[in-house]
Formats: sequence, structure tokens, C-alpha cells
Amino acid sequence: MKHHLSYFFILIFLLISACSPLSNQEELTADPPQHTETAAPTWTVAPTGTQISSTPAPILQDKVCSPLETETLQTLQEIVTQPYKQPRIGIDDGPPTHHGVDFAHYRRGDLLSLEGVGILSALDGEVVTVINDRFPYGHAVIIETPLDTISPQLLTQFNLPEISSPVDPDPKFNWSPGELSFTLSENDYSIYIFYAHLLAAPEVEIGEQVTCGQRIGQVGNSGDSTNPHLHFETRIGPSGARFESMAYYIPNSTESERYNYIVWRITNLFQVFDPMLLLDFERLLDK
Repeated sequence: MKHHLSYFFILIFLLISACSPLSNQEELTADPPQHTETAAPTWTVAPTGTQISSTPAPILQDKVCSPLETETLQTLQEIVTQPYKQPRIGIDDGPPTHHGVDFAHYRRGDLLSLEGVGILSALDGEVVTVINDRFPYGHAVIIETPLDTISPQLLTQFNLPEISSPVDPDPKFNWSPGELSFTLSENDYSIYIFYAHLLAAPEVEIGEQVTCGQRIGQVGNSGDSTNPHLHFETRIGPSGARFESMAYYIPNSTESERYNYIVWRITNLFQVFDPMLLLDFERLLDK
């Protein structure tokens, strides 16, 4: 009986050992679990299909318009009554010199004269001076066109004169040296077109942007004029001129008006050139 009990306990012991967990030694020598690092995510921005557009290049003007609504560039040649004749720099002498070109006629079709005919801007530009019935220009307007707004091809065909230095005016002029009321550019140049002897005050205002062919006034006989005509005067000078007015050879002209007149007309700061360089060549003939 005792032997049977001994076998019984031995059997129980063996069963319990088979079901027990790993020994401490087994736990220490077992490979530790491997740690796998997760790669950091990367972000890709999908294209939206919208591209950043660059600033469009400015459209440069490439044409000249007739300054008279009843004439083309070609027929202007037929009504020149006084052509441009190079004046002496520093002196405001009269005929035979002439600072611009005059357009007029006494009979042309149904018109007995040019009076009342619309004056048109010959180039795109900005109105920088409006003169209201002051001697010698009468009613007049100056429009500025910066050179960098004109196409290189058109500028080449203008064949503008080289820029020369300003001069001191002849001492006989009654004026007091002073300062301009505006600041001129040190690097940029413009073409200035002077339309003078208008019938009445110009139909545009200072600061107004005008386009080639836009009406700016009417042909008249104001100022130092003996018959209705358009005095068309062209100069090249530093950008930024803004003359408030100008007048000369009259008792009631102000010091500022006399100073502006001499700076504009005599000193060569604004260099006069033949207006027909703008108006008289084959490429610009109206179609």
C-alpha cells in the first residue's frame, strides 16, 4: 500500500512540473523582443494646376497719329505754312528761325480755314501743362511721352537728335534765375509735344492720360497769331516737367511764367527738334 502511495505522489509531481512556466534562467536567456522604428512620414504637396503668373510686359506704342482730325499724316505735308527752322540756342530770335511747324490753310474743300478743326494727340502720353490764353502761345497744352513707353523700332525711325547740354540764356532776357516747381528725372527722358494757339482752353486736364488720336482741343488764333493755325512743337528733355504756366513779352507776365518760358524755350534743357521727324516718314502714313 505504501508503495502505491509513493508512486501516486511521484506522478502528481511530474504533472505539476510539466505545466509550470519557464524557469528564471530560461527567462533571462530568452531573446528580448525586437523594437522596430516607424519611419517618419514624408509630405508631398500635390500640384494644384495654378501657376504664379508673371507681370505682363507693358504694351509699347508703335504708331503716330495725325494731330488734326481732318488730315492724315500724308496730307499734313500739304498744309505746312511755316516749317521748322533750327533756332539758335540761348536766344529767342524770330523769323527766319521757327521752333515748331505750323499747319494752316485758307481754303480746303468746304473749309475756309482750319479754325475749329479738332486737334488730336499725336502720341500716347500725359497732359503735363495747360496754358490758358497767355502770350505768346495763347491757349496751349503740353503732353509728355516717356521714351521707354515707345517701341524701339519706332524710336529708331524717329531719328531723334543726341542730347546736348543746357546753356545760360542771353543776358538781355528779363528774368530772375530760380528753381523749378517740379523735380526732373536724372536718368529718364521724354518727348514733349506742345500744341499752341488753340481756339479755347484745352479739352483735357493736367494729369490726364491721353491716347494717340484723342481729341484735346480745337485749332484757333489765340496768343501771338495772325491766322488760325496749329503750332506743333516737339522737344526732348528730362522726364517729369510740370509747368504751371508760361508767358513772356507782356507786362503782366509773372516772374514764374517768365522763368518757365525761358527754361522751356531758351536754355536747351528741353531740346527742340524738327516735328516732322515724328510725322514725315513712309512707315507712319495713314492707311
